[in-house]
Amino acid sequence: MAIACTVYIDETGDLGANRGTRWFVLSAVIVDKDCEGDIRNALYSIKAKFNYRTIHWRKIGEFNRKAYISSELSKYPFTYVNVLFDTTQYDPTKISSPDIEYNYLCKLLLERVSWYMHDTDRVGEIILSSRGTSKDATLIDYIKNRLLNYPHNNIEKTVFTNVTAKAASSWDMLQLADVCATSMFNWHEPDWLGFITPCHAMKFKNKLFRQNGKIQTYGIKYFSDKMKPSTDFFTEKKFCAKGRGTPSATTT
Repeated sequence: MAIACTVYIDETGDLGANRGTRWFVLSAVIVDKDCEGDIRNALYSIKAKFNYRTIHWRKIGEFNRKAYISSELSKYPFTYVNVLFDTTQYDPTKISSPDIEYNYLCKLLLERVSWYMHDTDRVGEIILSSRGTSKDATLIDYIKNRLLNYPHNNIEKTVFTNVTAKAASSWDMLQLADVCATSMFNWHEPDWLGFITPCHAMKFKNKLFRQNGKIQTYGIKYFSDKMKPSTDFFTEKKFCAKGRGTPSATTT
């Protein structure tokens, strides 16, 4: 019998050229139903400790609070997948709008999520972090009626049961997706002083989807090979950990 799970999807960054951030990250966190209760309790305890109503990573300024949150959540079982887009390389002559680009990123993400679920005999629904606009319904329709009904893509369609959108403020498991997506964003996006912060995302490194020990193109998928940063990018801009700390590691 297939393992019941839920796929929580969130995003961070600004998609399209010259919109404020260099990187856009779309992430999916896959959580088994049997594990959700323990993770919810952990999220509740974190919020109680810091007197938060919700956990919104980009609004947490203190490094040590983020360290505590990532450390606590890393104790629980889940798997996640990320698709990253370097907006400085957005070319409107090839992709006419950010909305079309977003749809393609969804395809890349759901391909990888479905591979993991198929390979591990999982089945479940997709819950999107609601944007609170008509785009929610448009995206749900696109996933249901275009991506999951299109025969010529690499999505294992039978692993998904439904697609809905929820508000992260009231649906706490989406806050886990926010932590994962935004910590991955901070691993790539330089702050105003030019530094990146890989430390928190590194706590979740063993949660990344792998195939044959490889993270690249599975747990971390860049939109194109030319968007993958060089090793020098990471070594020059990080400050909080020893070693390379790059997401190009392919083993373990």
